[in-house]
Amino acid sequence: MRHSRTREFERALAAGDEGVARWSDLADDPNDPAALAYRARTLRAAWRDAIPDRGEFIIDRARGRRVLDIGCVAHDVERMKSPLWLHGRVAAAAATCVGVDVLDEGVAHMTSLGYDAISHDLTQGTGPVADRGPFDVIVAGELIEHVPAMDMLFRAARDLLADGGELIVTTPNPWAPHRVRAGQRGDCWENTDHILFAFPSGMAELAERYGLVLSEAATTSPRRVLPSGFRGVARSARRRLRGTAWVRTGYATMGDGRVVDVPGRMRLSGARTGRARFIGETFVYVVRRPEVRA
Repeated sequence: MRHSRTREFERALAAGDEGVARWSDLADDPNDPAALAYRARTLRAAWRDAIPDRGEFIIDRARGRRVLDIGCVAHDVERMKSPLWLHGRVAAAAATCVGVDVLDEGVAHMTSLGYDAISHDLTQGTGPVADRGPFDVIVAGELIEHVPAMDMLFRAARDLLADGGELIVTTPNPWAPHRVRAGQRGDCWENTDHILFAFPSGMAELAERYGLVLSEAATTSPRRVLPSGFRGVARSARRRLRGTAWVRTGYATMGDGRVVDVPGRMRLSGARTGRARFIGETFVYVVRRPEVRA
């Protein structure tokens, strides 16, 4: 005999929700089967295959479009000289690109290099950025885990995106096996400036609260990127021999204090067979502002 709770969930799954904009239109309780079924449909429609490279994904979406890059300043001046600096790559691909950041000195340096950048705190409203919009794409790369007001990005997207525009958020994946295992062991290795991690259902909820929709969600590929060319292979081999190759390293906080390595990949049967999902280091979310129908 099937449990009545199971039958209730099955009825909610079979029911339609066309024209519904929020789970609260279906139920008062966020744990109600109708509310959960509605959220499950949103996530099912948003899931995408793993993305090989988050930077390339952003560049492709920014190409030829009007872009706002939130948190555009690199951590130090030297990074702004790198061809891998995300804002530099976005600005080169976009039709127009405006950067905004709260770091005055960094913004001043960017403008001295010829970039279009504004010093402003978006938690205080759109301010001078509003005069530059609307934007087709808003980029928030590796930012949301640092800011106490996570809803700032969604308010900015609501107010600054053109109809059909996209907010692209990249952030550490809380489900990555190495991160889960390190958390279970109590290892301290994450960036100490990280506050919270975003997960898909929470991103969908934040989007809906501001009239937006989570339209895509994927992680980066867990596959290891091998060095290319003779020089790349030789450089990688030298780093391994010297012990200077990058590894995730932290400290144990349970038992005796000691230095620990955080495994780059866990041994999962699903990873070997291709069934495992969402195990890459980074989650990539695309939040869309719906087009207004005439």
